Amino acid sequence: MIDHAGFRWAFLLMAVFPLVCWWWVRKATELPRVEPPAGAKPTRAWDLWREPMFRRLLLVNWFLSSCWDVHTFVVPVLGHERGLSASVIGTILGSFAVAAALVRVVLPMLAARIHEWALITGAMVATALIYTVYPLMHTAVPMALCSILLGVALGCVQPMVMSMLHQITPHHRHGEAVGMRMMTINASSVAMPMLFGAFGAMVGVSAVFWTVAVAVGLGSRLAVGLRKP
Repeated sequence: MIDHAGFRWAFLLMAVFPLVCWWWVRKATELPRVEPPAGAKPTRAWDLWREPMFRRLLLVNWFLSSCWDVHTFVVPVLGHERGLSASVIGTILGSFAVAAALVRVVLPMLAARIHEWALITGAMVATALIYTVYPLMHTAVPMALCSILLGVALGCVQPMVMSMLHQITPHHRHGEAVGMRMMTINASSVAMPMLFGAFGAMVGVSAVFWTVAVAVGLGSRLAVGLRKP
């Protein structure tokens, strides 16, 4: 759309998507509220941060959400630097999204054979390796291949994080736990692109990829700590 009609028509097309989503969800109904056990002490959502496993899981989730933000924000910059058109850059980003969606189709079979913590750890190590080689790709096809592999790795993670989140929090506090997770993700989505942009302007786009690769690789040790005793 950008290549053939310009940015205005691309933004107009994006404006249609929220209306389509509203049409689909307008008849959705909420589940009844789960009441706490009788005699339970009053709690606040911030109390969840006192649980070590909860903090560890959200930190791992933040690492991987930042990887998602890096790909969405920095790949267009890298593609422009490589002289790729908007259509080609969009295809690279689209291949990531398609891979992340398709891997979730087979995820139940993987989850039946592999523990959540092991799958998350493997995804973090794979993400670190992919981000290491991503800046070394100078044409569209190798970049799209990296994008697909990254989509497979990161696409596995969010459902596993949600599964563990529901396991480590009481049933009547699932809503608070999910809300805390969304808060950290949204805060990351606001802060990290600004940080990536400033850092990339100083040291180059490739250094952003390599910095994230090191951070996620080191952070994989946190995922190992999610293993239940």
